[in-house]
Amino acid sequence: MTAVTAPVEPSGSGSPLLDRVRALPPTLRQQTLFGLILLAMFLGSMPFVAQMRDADFLMLQLATYSAVLVMALGQTFVVLQVGFDLSTGAVQGFTGGLVYLLVGHGFTDGLMIVVCLLAATAIGAVVHGLLITRARMNYFIVTLATYTILPSLLRVILDGASKPVHSPALDTLANGEVLGIRTPIVVAAVVFALLWVVLNRTVFGRNVYAVGSNREAARLAGLPVTAITMACYGICSLCAGVAGLLLLGNLGAADPSAGLGNEFFALTAVLLGGTRFSGGQGSLFGTLLGILFLVVLANILLLSGMPQFWIGAVQGVVLLVAVGIDRARRD
Repeated sequence: MTAVTAPVEPSGSGSPLLDRVRALPPTLRQQTLFGLILLAMFLGSMPFVAQMRDADFLMLQLATYSAVLVMALGQTFVVLQVGFDLSTGAVQGFTGGLVYLLVGHGFTDGLMIVVCLLAATAIGAVVHGLLITRARMNYFIVTLATYTILPSLLRVILDGASKPVHSPALDTLANGEVLGIRTPIVVAAVVFALLWVVLNRTVFGRNVYAVGSNREAARLAGLPVTAITMACYGICSLCAGVAGLLLLGNLGAADPSAGLGNEFFALTAVLLGGTRFSGGQGSLFGTLLGILFLVVLANILLLSGMPQFWIGAVQGVVLLVAVGIDRARRD
């Protein structure tokens, strides 16, 4: 008797490229597809492509969004360990007010920058970190409180009006060039490289992922969960402080409303880049892709004639979509 062999169903999609994409880890697969969508958007907007051929326009766009990229990179650490920081935009603006105070009291540029960055780090590591880990307050409430307190303090410092700030160091930081590349782009690249090493090549970085994946298991394994949480919020606020210096150098003045709203732009980029709200998965490269997506989207909308005030609404919709995608991945 001849054995009957059941027909073998073909595996995969029949496309080697699609099979390779499906074989990627979930986060990397999302980033790959996201990158392809970004490329399609870029190539599909001919006016934007034409503008991008202008080197000055390209440099201007990259320099303009460098501060928000730095802020988003710091936010990535907080989201990875489960949480988010609503105060990054407020810290960014408050840094400008602090610079105004220090310059007025005769601080040198170098000392002023160090003090501002230490103060920004302390807001995250000490204020947020201790209230969340020791007082066991919800991170949403803690950072929302800072989001409301800092702008009020900034208005007191500035008497409710924009104040010019003269600092050669900040002017160079915002408008200088290194080997023909705008300084804000160089700063963002250096911050990205340093944080990438911290997250991907150190024990601390591995511990951040471990805490985000399962906080209780990480605690039982002996990991310093409290210190890791404080450090992540410190890194986030430090990056917001750096972004504040870049913004102040670009504006040339400390403004009571500076930075407000940028926290949502940064958080949207983090979620679009594949970092999960539930923690434990994500990457800085994904955050970079998220920023590029939002930059391309904003420019396409502007060049298509959409009024400026509608772009914020579109970005709000994008944030909802990003949260929806994150929820679908968890379900």
